[in-house]
Amino acid sequence: MKLIAQGAEAKVYLTDEGKILKERVKKNYRIEELDSYLRKSRTRKEAKIMSDIKRLGLKAPIVYETTDFAIEMENLEGSKLKDVLSAENAEEICRKIGEYVSVMHSGDMIHGDLTTSNIIVKGSEIYFIDFGLSIETKSLEQKAADLLTLYQNFQSVHPNIETWKYFLEGYKNQEVLKVFEKMLKRRRYL
Repeated sequence: MKLIAQGAEAKVYLTDEGKILKERVKKNYRIEELDSYLRKSRTRKEAKIMSDIKRLGLKAPIVYETTDFAIEMENLEGSKLKDVLSAENAEEICRKIGEYVSVMHSGDMIHGDLTTSNIIVKGSEIYFIDFGLSIETKSLEQKAADLLTLYQNFQSVHPNIETWKYFLEGYKNQEVLKVFEKMLKRRRYL
């Protein structure tokens, strides 16, 4: 196995079989029982949401196996959107992402870390990855916060590419957009 990424909560490996293994790491600063509970529940939740996303018709890695603290899943041999987004493809891709996030939110799911590093482009297909912060919710505020994360990511990582305009052409949930606009105004005046 080869370590290919490490975050605050998990290590991601490429297995010898060519699959991805996401393993939640033990936190020594937490009480052992609490740590075990949190890692188990977050692992189960992430695997469930990946399956639920697919039931909505969206693309996510295939989950092969889930253990208490790890998820074995499909290795998507595509590119992070962060690395391939350009002025030439932004209109098509960002509009699609808007449509897909709208479907996700209509299904009462938020990604929780919606960035161009967590979207994979494979041919003409768009996949969402890393559902570690995802939740199921009807909250307009949490859906709007999901949009705010993506908006800020577009602004900071892709400042010279027209992204948000095209995203909004695809995103259809007007109630969430109203809350997003209020959040954005509050953020601007802080």
